[in-house]
Amino acid sequence: MATYTVQTGDTLFAIAQRYGVTVEAIVQANSITNPNVIFVGQVLTIPGTGTGETGGETGPGEGETGGGENEVSRRIGNLLYTISTDKRTYNRGENVVIALTKTNTGNRDVILRYRTAQRFDFVARRGPNQTIVWRWSRGRVFTQQAATVILRPRERQVFRIVWNQRNNLGEQVVAGQITIEGFNVAEGLANQGVSTTIRITAVSPTPTPRPTPTPRPTPRPTPTPRPTPTPAACPDINILANPGFERWPVATSAPASWSAGNVSRTTISRTGNYAAELGTNRRSRAVLSQRTNIEAGRIYDLIWWARENAPAGAAGRFILFVEIFYYDRSGTFVGRTEPRFSQENIPDNRYQRYTLSTGRVPAGARTAEVRFTFEPGAGNASRVKIDDVELRCRF
Repeated sequence: MATYTVQTGDTLFAIAQRYGVTVEAIVQANSITNPNVIFVGQVLTIPGTGTGETGGETGPGEGETGGGENEVSRRIGNLLYTISTDKRTYNRGENVVIALTKTNTGNRDVILRYRTAQRFDFVARRGPNQTIVWRWSRGRVFTQQAATVILRPRERQVFRIVWNQRNNLGEQVVAGQITIEGFNVAEGLANQGVSTTIRITAVSPTPTPRPTPTPRPTPRPTPTPRPTPTPAACPDINILANPGFERWPVATSAPASWSAGNVSRTTISRTGNYAAELGTNRRSRAVLSQRTNIEAGRIYDLIWWARENAPAGAAGRFILFVEIFYYDRSGTFVGRTEPRFSQENIPDNRYQRYTLSTGRVPAGARTAEVRFTFEPGAGNASRVKIDDVELRCRF
């Protein structure tokens, strides 16, 4: 089994995606009582893997890859790179499982040198100019420590991640053909990738079936079946309460309908009188969240406005997690969405609009928790303001 040391900004969901395992498997392997609470420096056992960011597993040779349906290989020196996805065609909002396998096909060790803890990267491109619409490493924090990895002859490493079809601003990418490219970021190899293509199809409404004609001749006419009812359209309303934080009578407490920690009221708002400022203590985690009822099988858009507030000449070193957690009727966790944003993504001293498409809400989900988490790094001097948050049903 592989092990992983928790870094600033990590969540179990992100770690599970990195290693291609489930959150539940990591929770069970490490006897974690609360999956929402892990600590920087904590060493986690990653069950059932020789795969992941640092795990290498011995394989029987070139025929062994990431196991995807859609697979392309490329040889660079003695390394055979294979990129795969679990399918060729995806519905809008459906998770894309991507794997990059590197195999030493030579008779000598291959020595790979890395400048940081990052071992791989993935990008998604689209359009005639192959514009990058998503990069896996964007906004992630990697330990700045050089390392060497040795691949023995016939040995391989597999890196698996899950892409939720959102770009680095949290927006659903446009349907069409997408190029997925994977890279080994070792010195001298970082710009040599291997790519495959997928297609994302738009969500189409289910057509109402035509009535079956009455057969002739019959002694009794067959009744015309009733057409299958089309699902009710989504109401175009914001289902969050107090979305602009205007109901905030006590500056030192949480705004009405929200839960908050290390969050303060600010008059530097986008609209109205108030906004929420995360990071009252710039060196500590801040959390702002709200729960609301939600309908399984639907697709929702989360919309919010954010700005960084950095003093002149000071450094902003933080990650802003924007997550939606799903729970069933009994309050049991059933899934989540999770993009992340670094200080490079959020403008200083002006508000910018962000959106996040949930994909289809998991079966059994009845409640959604919208959560903003501010994770400061060493030496951070910035805060983040949030205003005008919306959660709307789209499909």
